[in-house]
Amino acid sequence: MRIATMPTIHGESISIRLLEDMAEAPSFASLGLSAGAEETLRRALAAPHGMVLATGPTGSGKTTLLYAALNMLNREDCNILTVEDPIEYQIPGINQVQVKAEIGLSFARLLRSMVRHDPDIIMVGEMRDGETANIGVHAALTGHLVLTTLHTNSAAGAIARLIDMGVPAFLLTSTLRAMIGQRLVRVLCRECREPVTPPADFAVLAARHGIADAGAGTLFRAVGCEACAGTGYYGRTGIFELIEMDDGVRELVRAGAGTREIERAAREQGVVTMFSDGLRKCLAGVTTLAEVARVTEAW
Repeated sequence: MRIATMPTIHGESISIRLLEDMAEAPSFASLGLSAGAEETLRRALAAPHGMVLATGPTGSGKTTLLYAALNMLNREDCNILTVEDPIEYQIPGINQVQVKAEIGLSFARLLRSMVRHDPDIIMVGEMRDGETANIGVHAALTGHLVLTTLHTNSAAGAIARLIDMGVPAFLLTSTLRAMIGQRLVRVLCRECREPVTPPADFAVLAARHGIADAGAGTLFRAVGCEACAGTGYYGRTGIFELIEMDDGVRELVRAGAGTREIERAAREQGVVTMFSDGLRKCLAGVTTLAEVARVTEAW
């Protein structure tokens, strides 16, 4: 369990995260990645150097996705080092280091030390400041594969965030391999979900987001039963958008394009947005429109 406490005027507020045992490594498919997104991500992870970013708010599954990537990459001839705060899961064969700011073990200091330990892959739990970001980018530039997370609202927003943190745009075009935006949605209980009539404008909305046959699909609503403790949901899954750093995106970054321009260009190249991925999961009976609307901005 990961527990945080805070005093309030009515008593102590407690937040508890339940962390599942990772004896069995999660697969990308089990986390909710589509086949196309998984193929793109595997291609980025197969590179000998560069940076792969997972983006989203706190509690959106970013670290779990990176752990799945590390499990895929973990082999005897590969030196993998991580710097984390906290270390949520221990992975055999990987050297994991816990940040401890009170004795000077910050992300930046540990990352600066790690590059002298001949790593093949470095995982940084979070890019919290400009110093850490610049060290991470230079590590990616000098022959290391760097996996890390950022708090941004979308995959394309990672570029503007890193530039705001002081990373030159020309370095990003040389190092970034892929940016993943993600959110978590609740999964419908299979025991009690019920089909519902889609909203009148649903087919038009879906078509606008690249889903042409939405009118023939079925949507479901949460009901509640003993199996799901009356909630209508059982478990969670991810909705994702994955932007690969191809020549088109690089040119936009060099030209100083904003987040909206990069997102528009990515959609034109066939990138599935988080909202579109969520709609596809609604039509597959995985979750509800209400859940997708709750965590995305494109409704």
